[in-house]
Amino acid sequence: MSMIDQTSPDETAEPGVLSPVGFVGAGSMGAPMVERLLAAGVPVHLYARRAEVQARFAELGAVIEPSLERVAAAAPVLIVCPFSAAQLAEIAGGPDGLLAHATPGSVVVQHATVPTEAIRQLAADAAARDITVLDAPISGTSAAILAGRLTVLIGGAAAAADRVEPLLAAYASTIVRTGEVGSATTVKLINNLTFAAHVQTAVAAVQLGEKLGIQDRDLLAAVTACSADSVVFRHLQAIGGVEEFLAAAGPYLRKDVAAVEEVAAALGLDTGLLGEVVQSGPLPLTAQRR
Repeated sequence: MSMIDQTSPDETAEPGVLSPVGFVGAGSMGAPMVERLLAAGVPVHLYARRAEVQARFAELGAVIEPSLERVAAAAPVLIVCPFSAAQLAEIAGGPDGLLAHATPGSVVVQHATVPTEAIRQLAADAAARDITVLDAPISGTSAAILAGRLTVLIGGAAAAADRVEPLLAAYASTIVRTGEVGSATTVKLINNLTFAAHVQTAVAAVQLGEKLGIQDRDLLAAVTACSADSVVFRHLQAIGGVEEFLAAAGPYLRKDVAAVEEVAAALGLDTGLLGEVVQSGPLPLTAQRR
């Protein structure tokens, strides 16, 4: 993992003391991040709408803030983990959003996978207020977060990345810098389209095995020990099969494929073979087939 030796995550923090973090988006992916931050001794100011989430994290030591305004003012580093671009806009924008109330010089770490233009617009709006946005999509599962093995891609200013990497290390074992803001999301979208294409080919392989009389569990046990082994096949094996995988990952796959389609359409790009495989595979992952 990329780390900066003996670098305090915030200019005002004492040596060896981790900067306070404001956190919004303690859902299926964000909640284990908050757990890891608290376990690492990071002071966390959390905004959450659901009472059960507030109670759970208050018991773990988080400071529960009553509004986005309060959480924005509480910490120099703000981490947001929404599900969609619409949620990101609601959290960050408008008179009640984070950008309107964050302290100048703050850093916003944005973990959602959303269209690239949404990230660039957010960064531009933030820069006008002397706030830095880091484009930081993630790759991994909630279990990987709890184990501290998440992958985080970072696009944006190097100085801001230096500040936040010691904090992200609470839940990420791999941090990859990709260049300017927006670049990390672009890389993640390409990764996600490739992953979706692989899901389609893996499911097609399972279906072919069924037609030839091979039970799913036997095929997956064999393939994961052979040259075609992959993350997708291991996910299918671990979760119990195609239907279980689609139920758990389907909403995220469809959202990510839609984001790629939106970016490609805006730029007039053809996603080529990857797009064809995702479109024509056995699972309904594209807008045309939902």
